[in-house]
Amino acid sequence: MAKLITGILAHVDAGKTTLSESLLFKTGVIRNLGRVDSKNAFLDNNFIERQRGITIFSKQANLSEKITLIDTPGHVDFSAEMERTLSVLDAAILLINASDGIQSHTKTLWNLLNQYKIPTVIFVNKMDMPDTNKNQLLLKLQKGLSESVTDFSKTNLFSAEFCEQVSGFDDDLMEKYLNGRNPEKADVTRLISSRKIFPCLFGSALKLEGIDELLEVLNNFFSLPEYSDDFGCIVYKVSKDKQNNRLTHLKVTGGVLKVKDYLDEEKINEVRSYNGEKYEQVKEVPAGEICTVTGPRNSYVGKAYGNAKGVNNFKLEPALIYSVGIPEGLDVTRMLHILRELEEELPEIKVEYSEQSGEIYVMLMGQVQTEVIKELLLDRYKIDVEFGEGRIAYKETILEPVIGVGHYEPLRHYAEVHLKMSPLPRGSGMRFVSNISVDDLETNWQRLILTHLAEKKHVGVLTGSPITDMEIEVIAGRAHLKHTEGGDFRQSTYRAIRHGLMYSKSILLEPIYSYEAVVPENCVGRFMTDLDKMHGTCSLDESSEGFSVLRGKVPVSTMKNYVNDLRAYSKGQGNLSLTVSGFDVCHNQSEVLEERQYNPDADLANPASSVFCSHGAGFVVNWDEVNNYKHIK
Repeated sequence: MAKLITGILAHVDAGKTTLSESLLFKTGVIRNLGRVDSKNAFLDNNFIERQRGITIFSKQANLSEKITLIDTPGHVDFSAEMERTLSVLDAAILLINASDGIQSHTKTLWNLLNQYKIPTVIFVNKMDMPDTNKNQLLLKLQKGLSESVTDFSKTNLFSAEFCEQVSGFDDDLMEKYLNGRNPEKADVTRLISSRKIFPCLFGSALKLEGIDELLEVLNNFFSLPEYSDDFGCIVYKVSKDKQNNRLTHLKVTGGVLKVKDYLDEEKINEVRSYNGEKYEQVKEVPAGEICTVTGPRNSYVGKAYGNAKGVNNFKLEPALIYSVGIPEGLDVTRMLHILRELEEELPEIKVEYSEQSGEIYVMLMGQVQTEVIKELLLDRYKIDVEFGEGRIAYKETILEPVIGVGHYEPLRHYAEVHLKMSPLPRGSGMRFVSNISVDDLETNWQRLILTHLAEKKHVGVLTGSPITDMEIEVIAGRAHLKHTEGGDFRQSTYRAIRHGLMYSKSILLEPIYSYEAVVPENCVGRFMTDLDKMHGTCSLDESSEGFSVLRGKVPVSTMKNYVNDLRAYSKGQGNLSLTVSGFDVCHNQSEVLEERQYNPDADLANPASSVFCSHGAGFVVNWDEVNNYKHIK
């Protein structure tokens, strides 16, 4: 039968692992409570997680016949692992530390839950700590997250105040309430499913307080989605087991998945149902459940099969680039292959190889990830690598529309492509369209051009960094009846992009942190002065009990290690929470360009020139002369 796939999401140190253990203990899955500091937590079973005391990989456990729990990482460096699970969740537990309240990462999680439209229950943890006030916390949650955060404590559930508050969030229910009829359980369930209200509970996971109430709310007020009889499934994770078998973790969204079925012509050899690190083999999995299969080699995170819809809207992007020190005696090709395997499991890391320098680079969220990858490589492949000092991962975009032309015509080859490149708002990514008539260029050639636009990470002409926030439109193209081959349009498309960028007004974009700082009031002036020097924005949101909460945005490059400075001058009382929140105009572009010394003309892997033909021989035309030779006027 279908299960309520429920994920726990939290800011780091909110007590997420402790809550998972408490839920597992209360439902009888485990007999003894594990602890992070004892390195025996049921779901933090990877040796790296137990060594570091943090959750790195999402894992599942069956709480009951109705609920499957997915534990997700809380550390910002592993937020992408958390975000990937959102595509398969039916419900979420948003965990908040009573002492810390709403952190900047909490807001990020809240926005993601809203984006994926996941019904959510809030559990305020560590209420056993001194100076915690339930009513004050509830008001802060209603102000900072949503006014429809509702106290679901047993003493308040279906009280007169509860009924009035809940009815106010739904017109039909309000009319019913005004006619003297209180909301019923089915009404409350409907409001939770439609995210019109958010149950809120208070307790202490460590002392098992509030856990029974949390389970009751999940069992009684969260409904299971309806699923189609037509088969479908979506992949949310790829990993490897201890025997190095490739595992595809997926949720069945329709019909039934069986052993020996095929996913895009790839046979399923085994279907596993995991409970912590242990699993049992099953013959089939119905819609609404998650499972793990062996066999498929071409699955990837977000891929959909059957009638399911794929997911490719993961927003978190790496902010830092590290060079990989390849051990002596290890072939570069082999090292690249191994890192590509890790990239399948951790799609948030981006592996790049520079043909010019012969070096391998990885793009990551932060320093902790380099340490985890280092330990994974050592444990799995017995390879000990070192990473260079991290540098900022920049991107490039354009300020004004520009047209690029690419022509490729060595002997017996022919293709010409014209592209219009236009800027898009920040965070839009890349968009590719074709609006030319099939009379001018056949549909199959247009599709091929769009494929070549999307298949590669195209780089800019300022620093050789990836381009973004741009629409590229195919506005003209020409093929030859006899001589055009598919590769010809690849060459002309790539060259057209670079040709347009050479004429464009390009700008550099840098990664930006959203931050939240809790600072002693006597340190606020110092903090704001430092933020100004770091080219950040700062707003004072609230002050109470001698501390001020400040929020804003700041370049990653300027605030990379500032948390240590804050703790020093605040005598350990200051706290800083950082979340990478996209890219914006670089604050020191001229300095970065001077440091990088990138020469687009010397980048032979990304030519802006075109190849024309004359008297039976091909010849190269430099980018600034291409418009004088192009065939389509």
